[in-house]
Amino acid sequence: MDNPKKEHSYTYWVKHDPNHPKIDCQPKKVEDPSQVQQPQTIGSQWNVSGTWEEKKVPMSDIKKSLENIIGMKIGQTKISAVESVEGEAHLYLSRGKKRMGYHLKITYALEDDGQIKYTDFTDDGDRDYILEDVTDETVKHQIEELHDQTKQFVEVFKN
Repeated sequence: MDNPKKEHSYTYWVKHDPNHPKIDCQPKKVEDPSQVQQPQTIGSQWNVSGTWEEKKVPMSDIKKSLENIIGMKIGQTKISAVESVEGEAHLYLSRGKKRMGYHLKITYALEDDGQIKYTDFTDDGDRDYILEDVTDETVKHQIEELHDQTKQFVEVFKN
């Protein structure tokens, strides 16, 4: 038996089908620029597919955001100031989702001259802190609320 050898190509199913419509693949000049659809991107214009992008968030912006916590009641005292914010924070775009990465040292001043110092406040959940000159014992019991508020105001750049 003679088997004729068939030629294979990517469009083998198009070439020999007389019922298949002809497709015009030639580029055409657009006369009206308003007809061109720009893809919606989450990140930069060049990153249409949203693969990977990294942007540094300035500490001054983080400090300004954390100043929304001033006046928050914690125990029998209130937060009176954000004394310092150090470290680094980055906004990441990965696979079409925005994420925050940060490793911060934050110092809050309290109205009763005490301080809450975060020696390690990170995006992976580390919340190491020191209470300095804090006489109110109820502050320890309500520190979780401060953790949540701090995280919320640090991650506001994700939106």
